[in-house]
Amino acid sequence: MTDSFSVSFRRIIIGSVFTTFILFIFATLYGVKRLHGLDLKPTNEYDSNSTIPKGAAMKTINKYQYTDFDSYLSLVNISTSLVIVRRTEFRVGDEITVDIVLYNGRGERATVGGDMLRVWLRETTLKASVAGYVIDHGNGSYTGVVKAMWAGKPELMFAIGNTKEHIGIFMNVVQKYGVIEFLRAGFTNQNLTENTMCSVIPNIPNVKEYCNFTTLNFNMSFFCGKPKSLECEDWTVYERTGNHSCSKEHKAFFRSYRYLKKKVTFLKVSNKLSYARHPNVSCRNVNSTVTWHTHVPTGYFYSGQWKSLICKSLLQRRYIPYQRCLRNRPVLMTGDSTTRNWFKPLARLLRLSITDGRQEIKDKAWHKFGEAIKTSKGLYLYWAPHEIPFYSLEQNKDNFRSVASRIDALPSNKSPIVIMHWFGHLTRTTPQQYRDHVRSAKEAVLRLLKRSPNSDIFIKGPHSFTYNIFLEPFDYLSRVCKQILYEEFRDLQDKVYFIDQWDATVGNGNVDIHPTLPFFNEMMLNFVFSFIC
Repeated sequence: MTDSFSVSFRRIIIGSVFTTFILFIFATLYGVKRLHGLDLKPTNEYDSNSTIPKGAAMKTINKYQYTDFDSYLSLVNISTSLVIVRRTEFRVGDEITVDIVLYNGRGERATVGGDMLRVWLRETTLKASVAGYVIDHGNGSYTGVVKAMWAGKPELMFAIGNTKEHIGIFMNVVQKYGVIEFLRAGFTNQNLTENTMCSVIPNIPNVKEYCNFTTLNFNMSFFCGKPKSLECEDWTVYERTGNHSCSKEHKAFFRSYRYLKKKVTFLKVSNKLSYARHPNVSCRNVNSTVTWHTHVPTGYFYSGQWKSLICKSLLQRRYIPYQRCLRNRPVLMTGDSTTRNWFKPLARLLRLSITDGRQEIKDKAWHKFGEAIKTSKGLYLYWAPHEIPFYSLEQNKDNFRSVASRIDALPSNKSPIVIMHWFGHLTRTTPQQYRDHVRSAKEAVLRLLKRSPNSDIFIKGPHSFTYNIFLEPFDYLSRVCKQILYEEFRDLQDKVYFIDQWDATVGNGNVDIHPTLPFFNEMMLNFVFSFIC
């Protein structure tokens, strides 16, 4: 990389202003299609409006050719790229088509696809938002589609989520080292302590001998450097490190050049009704198979409330309806802090106190099995983190158990409810590792359904967060993860619900890994239980 970020940024600004002005004049006079000689008719060749894309993982092969980039000027640029709306007046329910042609920082048109883009509508005064989707034509041109879901003056937004270079470099690094951020194992025996680096494959810089902890990690691969003065059997604690497997230059690139957004234009949407009608069907009457075959958008926000386009929730967020529904039905949530943020409001609604599991080893870290129980009311709630890799503060390794073991521990005669989630922590490793975690839990789900066929199973899908401390290309990885979930649960889709979270968090512009929209977790949790209560 020959240009520094600051020099590149100045060049980008100077070039982009001039280029954008010229391109805008030509586009206005002759039209985007005529100017570029491109057919921008939406096709399904590269993408579709399916909530779960079916070809994301296969496209990784094409992106693996990117192992570096020339300069920031060589990347597609938010300022120089053309984003044109064909018209600006619509009615509720209309599809808004957006023609997109990408240019780099030098004003040169992109000739290949692979960059991950976003379009969405927002109207802050109405607390309204809706996500759209983008079709990649493979030649540097794209078509964005977003539905007008309410009457008003929404603002059309556009963003470059992840560049193809970001995706390619990241995936190559992760495939080589197993993780984008190494982990740490602490070894202790009497007064001696040692720390070593860990990954899911035995390829850690400056490490020659390894402890193979795959068996201890429930047959999901995990390797740590062998301590010099202690034995592998002396492993006691585990935590994140902050040490990354990529170069400093790539780390800076991953953090600085992503989720670049701009306001496109205001639109006028009219209708007799203020917003689109709800579906008439109750969620209680929707088969789980439907949730795996939805289209964008799966819902939208209006007046700060989530309005599903899949079904209508009739469940009130009150103690009595929830207590009646969940009585004598153990609820197990697994995953990370985002499912714990569902576990806590549910416990609060049911007037339960949360404690660490009785068999857990006590330490400062909260990332351990938790429970909220009131036997007299027949209420049993549990939360557990998924297996390593899990990027937590230091804690005892024995506090981590497999998701499968937690499911296997559920009783056979109580019709348990299971909510599973894999995303944030596992996006720092390979797609194969992700699949191994999912597959292990899927086998336990099969065992549960065999001994307790009236159990209800949910999978919480990936959500969007754009906070710049993260290195991962989430727009791309979310698609890979959803495709893997689809493939692994293909034969159980009539028994397992998929709960999409991407549309809701893209539409409202969520930044933090923990969604900050007021009552977001409560709304999503209510939507989940509306299928069975």
